[in-house]
Amino acid sequence: MSGTRRTPLVRRPTVQITPRAIDLYLAMSKLRCTCPPPSPGRTQCPGCQRWYDLHAELHEELRCAPWEWPCVARQAPKRAGSTCMNESIAATMALLREAARRRTASSSRSQTP
Repeated sequence: MSGTRRTPLVRRPTVQITPRAIDLYLAMSKLRCTCPPPSPGRTQCPGCQRWYDLHAELHEELRCAPWEWPCVARQAPKRAGSTCMNESIAATMALLREAARRRTASSSRSQTP
């Protein structure tokens, strides 16, 4: 019996960075946490609530799988060293940062006469 000896290609899926994804990422980066120290029964501050709402929208916009949660990490002094950071999250955040930087650079060039 003859069979093929094909080696499957291992390709990582690429994330499609849309203008809306950049908008959501930039909006998330402007939010600040004002939560008090952890205590039983404590609720999240408005900044954290809004961040998680925008994160859910970004997760959908990037078409992430349900198990790819979170798709980006919280960038705040209180969240430094987050245990949820991994290579996938770091790569997605690098793509979003670069796309936002390019957008800012191109908009500043178009405004210059």
